[in-house]
Amino acid sequence: MRVMTSRARAAIFAPIGDEGRAARVENRLAEAIRSGVLAHGERLPSEPELAQMLGVATVTAREALVALRAKGLVVTTRGRGGGSFVRAPESADLVEDRLAAMSRIELRDRATVYLVVLTGCAEIAAERTDPDEVEDLRDLLIPLNVSDVARWRSADSELYLSVAALTQSARMTREVVRQEAEFGALLRIPLNEPGFREATATRHQELVEALASGDAVRARESVREHITHSLERLAEIHEAVRR
Repeated sequence: MRVMTSRARAAIFAPIGDEGRAARVENRLAEAIRSGVLAHGERLPSEPELAQMLGVATVTAREALVALRAKGLVVTTRGRGGGSFVRAPESADLVEDRLAAMSRIELRDRATVYLVVLTGCAEIAAERTDPDEVEDLRDLLIPLNVSDVARWRSADSELYLSVAALTQSARMTREVVRQEAEFGALLRIPLNEPGFREATATRHQELVEALASGDAVRARESVREHITHSLERLAEIHEAVRR
């Protein structure tokens, strides 16, 4: 398991605190599932284990899992080998439907928050990361001859989650998980276009090199350029689907 992935998961399963309630547990896990930190088919900790990890009562963990099952994000099986398992989030068609239902103002507002959070993460990560950790990011760079759109979207999401983990801030990592769950899937709609994938590959490479050299300004700008380009294309798609 990659170091960054384990850090992101640690942030998800960090204690909720005294104000913890089923809704907060539910929201944190739902965001982790929708953002891809918790993968389809992955087995979740048992109710007692989950409660201990999050610092809540077992009944609270149970209520959260019930709510996640109702949303279709978790399935539970009984018997030997049973447990609660992550269910894949919304399909590409549903993501586009969500984009179509979004107003121009909401799209711009969500995009602004996403841009500020992710560029800030890149800058801090470049200042704090160890060169050895950056090497793990190179595994996420997709060759241009790969046409699997799902793989591109997954790698793009994991790259930004990994950058968040490199900030060494559990709170920041959870915020990026939240942003990925709320907006990341929309931003990756254009990855079905070959030209867009080519531009994405270039920006990914630039980001990894900036992190490796500890260049915070360059890391921030490479993320800004990538997200700005994505938002420009997404805005065009948004206008088309709302006609």
